[in-house]
Amino acid sequence: MASAFDTLNKLEGFEVAAETPVSPIEKDYFNGEMLSKYEPCCDALQRIIASDGEDEDVWETFEECFTKFLDFSWISNWDGNRYDLVFYGVSGYTGYLMMQYLKRTALKRNPEKFTFAFAGRTVSKIAEQRDKNFAGTEWEDAPIIAATYDDPITMIDLAKSAKVIINVAGPYMLAQGEKMVDACTICGTDYCDVSGEIPWTLRTMELDERAKKGKACIVPSSAVAGAYPDMCVFMAARKLLEDTGHELRRA
Repeated sequence: MASAFDTLNKLEGFEVAAETPVSPIEKDYFNGEMLSKYEPCCDALQRIIASDGEDEDVWETFEECFTKFLDFSWISNWDGNRYDLVFYGVSGYTGYLMMQYLKRTALKRNPEKFTFAFAGRTVSKIAEQRDKNFAGTEWEDAPIIAATYDDPITMIDLAKSAKVIINVAGPYMLAQGEKMVDACTICGTDYCDVSGEIPWTLRTMELDERAKKGKACIVPSSAVAGAYPDMCVFMAARKLLEDTGHELRRA
């Protein structure tokens, strides 16, 4: 059976599959298999074919459905909430340390309250970690968002749910963490992680133009492995400019 994309390409004025997907999310999402799951869209497409494209009402229905497909809204489970911070991958050891810091330092010393949620693949494990650290506090019912790299829809919903995502789920290269980075570029969500994986960071640089277009600030390796060397280079470049009046050619 031909895919929905194959059928679309046979219609005059449509060349949906002409461009090869260039980003991680596009590779997983924009294909005939995914479109075929959207039954109203496929039904409208079949009716267009049956009417030889002459039914304007069906075209209107199809265009409405296809627009929802392109912006991911047809299958979204996003509840409309947008948290200041969402911490992804908190069920492991790094997540435990992060929760400890959040509980003992950030939430108590920050003069301004902020909203946050936890996210990851297995909700039960995240809930166990949350309950262990926040039981009896005002944050004991902190929201948990289910999301996995294998499902592009959950990545998009996660990015929609946050102003900033802090990703501590590694190893990033093996887990294909660039899918989350890509989702953030699509939704205009700021992102940072603690990877320290230089080859993987180089892979994310392919998304630089998408991040600029989406106005998303992407900061990989923002912990000890990456932040300190970057800060040293920045401070050295600034000192050179102050002392000599010359800027580095590249830093």
